[in-house]
Formats: sequence, C-alpha cells, structure tokens
Amino acid sequence: MSMEIDLIRLDRDVARAERAWRAAHGDLARRGPAPPADEDGPSAAEARARLENPLDPFRRVSSRTTYLELTGKTPGLGAELGLASPTSPAAPDPTGLAAPLADWVYALTLERVVWPDRVRLATAWHAPLVTIDLPEPARMSPHEARLRLLADPTSAGRQIFAEALARGSGAVADAARVLVERRHEAARRLAEEGLRAIELPCDPPGAAIGAAEALLRRTESVIELEPTWHAALGRAVGRDAASGWPARLGPRWIEELFRATKLTEGVAIDLGPLPRPLGAASFARALARFGAALARGGGARGPFALSRAPFDLRLARRAALFGGLVADPVFCARALGLGRGRALDQARATARSLLLSLRLDAATVALVFGAGQGGGGHVLLRASRDRSDRFEETTARALGAPIPGALAGVVPALDPGAAVRLAGALLAARDRRGLIERFDEDWFRNPRAAEAIRDEDATRAPAPRASEGDLEAGLEEMMRSLAGL
Repeated sequence: MSMEIDLIRLDRDVARAERAWRAAHGDLARRGPAPPADEDGPSAAEARARLENPLDPFRRVSSRTTYLELTGKTPGLGAELGLASPTSPAAPDPTGLAAPLADWVYALTLERVVWPDRVRLATAWHAPLVTIDLPEPARMSPHEARLRLLADPTSAGRQIFAEALARGSGAVADAARVLVERRHEAARRLAEEGLRAIELPCDPPGAAIGAAEALLRRTESVIELEPTWHAALGRAVGRDAASGWPARLGPRWIEELFRATKLTEGVAIDLGPLPRPLGAASFARALARFGAALARGGGARGPFALSRAPFDLRLARRAALFGGLVADPVFCARALGLGRGRALDQARATARSLLLSLRLDAATVALVFGAGQGGGGHVLLRASRDRSDRFEETTARALGAPIPGALAGVVPALDPGAAVRLAGALLAARDRRGLIERFDEDWFRNPRAAEAIRDEDATRAPAPRASEGDLEAGLEEMMRSLAGL
C-alpha cells in the first residue's frame, strides 16, 4: 500500500460515494430512467439526472488504480493485460482501514463500470412491453405487471399477469444477463478472487451455499408447496394474515411501535418509500427496512469502512430480526391487539409466507453462486438451454412449481445480495432467541433490550463473518421456532 494514500480522507469519500450510489440506485429501480420523449420540465430533468452515473464524481474511490494501491499491487504491464501485478508487501496499516477500504473500492468500482447496464435494465423494466388481455388489450411495463401479479387477490388474475409477464419480459431477461456478464468481466479484470469473498460474508464463503441447500432440504416438510409459481408468490404476500394491520403503512406506525423503548432516540432513521400494504409480507418488508436503517443510523461514530461492509451482515441481521416480528405470536398479540388464539394463527400463516420468500432467497443463492449440484457459477452465464433447465429445476424445488425459464433474471432478480439476506435471517433467529432469554418474549417493548441493540450496533468493529457453525445453529433455531407455531 502506498504511504501517499490518506486513508481517513479516502474513508470519508467512500462513505459519500456509497450514499450517492444507494440513493441513485433505489430511485432508478423505483421510477425508471427517463420520461416520455415529448415530456419536458422539472420531472424530465430529474429523470435525465437518473441516467447520470452517481459514481463518476467519485473516481478516486471507484477505480482499479486505488484498489491495487490498497492491496499492495501496482498496475504495471500485467495490469494493462487485465492482471494485477504483485509487488512488495503492503506497508503497515495502524489504522486497520486498508483492507476494508479495498473491499469498498472493489465494490464501488464494479458499480461504476456497470451503471450503464443498470440503466439499460431499468429501461426494460419500465418500458410498455407487456400486453394484457383484461378486459381488453392493454400494454404495461414489466414493472407494473409484476406489481399487479403480487397485488391481485384472485388466482385467475395472478395467472393472467404471470403469463403476460413471461411473454413480455424478454428485454428484461436480456438486460439482466448482460449486466451479470459485464459485472463478472469487470471483476475478472479487477481481481477475480475478491468478488466471492465480498459477496459471501461467511467463513468459508461456501458456507452460505451449504446453508441454502440445508434450508431448502429441512424446511420442505414445513411448507405447503404450491401447484404454480404464481400461486406460491401469492401465498408469499401473506394476504391471508390480514388481522390487526393499519390501513396505511407509514413511518408513524413503525415509530409508535418502539417509541416507549427509546430505540430510535437520537438516531436518524431513513426508511425511504415504504411498500404498498398488500399483506403481512409488506409489513415485514417495512419493518426489515426499519431494522436496516436502525443499524445504519446507529452505527459507530468512527471510520465508515470499519463499521460497514459492501454486503453488510449486521444490517441484514437487523433487517431480518425486525422483519420477523410479524411472524411472532407475542408481537401479533401485543402490538396488533389480537387475542391469543388469533395471534397464533396469524403468526403461523405469516411465518409460512415469509418462509416461501426465504426459500426463494436460498434458491437464488444456488443459482447465483452454485447453479446446481455441479456448481459452475452464476446461472445467467450459462448457455440458453442449460440456463433455463437449471433455473426451472431450482425454482421448482423452492416453490413446488417451476418459474418459466424465460423469467430467469426477472423473477426473482438473481442478485448476489440473496446470500447476505439468507445469512442474516439465520443469524437473526439466534439473535431473537438471545433477546428472549435476556429480556423476555416481548423484548421489542423492553427499553433494556433496545439499549442492548443500540450498544451492539455502536461497536466500532466490522461485522464478523458468519461461520458454518453460526449458520447451522441459526437454522436449528429457526426450525425450533417454526415447530412451536
């Protein structure tokens, strides 16, 4: 590592770059990249701004040169050929920042390179490509068709939108495949060995793949597999667990849940746009977003890279801990005001809906990192026939029926974040057990539990990587909780 790098300044720039990228990426995914060609005015200007690469102003923290400096390598002849050229060992780093900053620079460099591909993917998602014959022909975007599929309360309606989505999402599937190809090529040129370790926050990294396989195997007898993939997604929404929820899903409802504990006192909580309240899973997503925002806002006051990681296990654990409250009978009774029997019934139904989503995350881990028993990396990098067969085989195992191969990369989005979500959910099962043992079953109403959570989030240390034993213990605890419902 070059002694000329100011690591403290670089850390501040990484934090700014991460915030800019996260805001731009979320906005692009939600709203799409551009207005109609004949539209002008402020909204058009905002849309054009969404096309701009949010990391272009942060080249110093999203470049191969900086990564090679941080890792003790220099871009010589080998670098010109796409290879890193090791030189002398990295200089001593008393701050402990060089290694975690290298991970961030690696991740941000990839995102800067593939931003045009993300814009292309968002364009396909929001273009009017899907024809729906209901009650007369109409065209809508794949984004809207997916929302309508999840929102429709009838089996017949979901089937119509599912079939239309499968017919009309070719451009989305193609753009998703190009994005994966470009990202993997950029990773290969940067330092291929680094990507897997960053995306899989486990030790060894392959433990996440083993945990995905174990979860699919051990929870198969717990859920009712559905006859069609769109029926499974309909069940995952949790529409049959509708008691006690507010009519509107907003920040105030979440704030009131924890106000008495002072959990958020002095913490900046940015929830962003909350999901539409379609069912219990919508409230789980909102609470998960709250948990992640709590961990982000209540983190250590110190170097950014020492308390946050590109694929952050601490945020994933907090998201799963709070998102899982909707499947807790004590929460359903005391926060939603349901009677004991009704609360247990609702928690049971919600747990099964969330488990379907978690099984789909486990399938995504297999498709992104393992692609079946034979391995081989991301399924979208495979030839067309092999890609379709493996996608259908793996999604059928998760849901009971295959998602059509034409939707590979569309539903679900085959993103590497599934691994940290899965690991976070398993570790959160142990976190919940620990909180219950220390603070009783209504820990979410206990000020001392809130203090313990905040103290842990304020620890100035990187989130530890999950061991194979940690993941196994988390799965054991999850199975015990499911058996108790």
